[in-house]
Amino acid sequence: MNTTEQSEIRPKAVRVPLDRSKQAAEYLRSASGGVMSTLAHFWERLSLTPPLARDDLHLVVVTKKPSAPAGISFTSACGAMLYVPKAHRAEVLASTQETAEALCDYLQTWWDSNPVQKTAAVSAETPIPPLPINYLTGLAAGVTAMTPRLLSMLNRKAPARKTVNIMMTLPPDQPAPLCPKVRLARDGDEPALNRWRKLYNQERGILFDADISAWIDSRKICVYEHNGEIVSIAKFDLALTTTIEIGGVFTFPEYRKQGFGGELVYDMAARIRQMGKTPILQVDAENDPALMLYQKMNWMELGHLARVWLNSAA
Repeated sequence: MNTTEQSEIRPKAVRVPLDRSKQAAEYLRSASGGVMSTLAHFWERLSLTPPLARDDLHLVVVTKKPSAPAGISFTSACGAMLYVPKAHRAEVLASTQETAEALCDYLQTWWDSNPVQKTAAVSAETPIPPLPINYLTGLAAGVTAMTPRLLSMLNRKAPARKTVNIMMTLPPDQPAPLCPKVRLARDGDEPALNRWRKLYNQERGILFDADISAWIDSRKICVYEHNGEIVSIAKFDLALTTTIEIGGVFTFPEYRKQGFGGELVYDMAARIRQMGKTPILQVDAENDPALMLYQKMNWMELGHLARVWLNSAA
């Protein structure tokens, strides 16, 4: 087959066995430039899923070189997806419109071939059974490309909610000093932590777990003290083999624009490096002040991670 013929072949999404999950995770990390590393962490463990739940997990690879599913090479892959029908969600890696269409084709074909699933979805309110998917996450380009097609399947014009986060990492040659004003949260910090939880939810729309004592015991919450007051708070999120994510970074409104948040994040990055790992974080693409701060601190952008709720933002 010549190059021209090969380029004209449309990519196809093929379901592969869960025992290929490790290779799929490695592909996800490399092909996404690290943007989907946190998702890859869970993909890697798919083969450990209890047998009764495995039929519900669709590990899908997009390729222009069709072959037996077990023989598909991830070196020829141009996209991937984990689809979980019972949870109505999919995690997608698609960098081109063709790849996004191939994933949508897969979802539509699977739905059309499952009359039991379709019958269960039919009701008087929904005479046309909707595609059983509500939530997409993954590389922003692919999620954005898939959304219109999936919305048309659901007879909707717009998603219920969409967020885009910029994934960032601190390059190894960028210094990150420890700060003597930063410490781990301890007993007595509960009022400040409760205020952090409330205000973060109001501003960013994310509500942290309410068990403050567990936060303190976890030793994953860091606070910045100024004149005896806690002015900025952040936490260590998911810890992976090579990275640890910093999340929940928040400076109380009355103490902003004084550099406290930046010093706190640098300190946490230094602690992560002391563990032999790389610091990463996510920034809401619409949070201009935070994005400008991290850019000024020389954090490097890896890419965009999107989340779309098609039917409901709940």
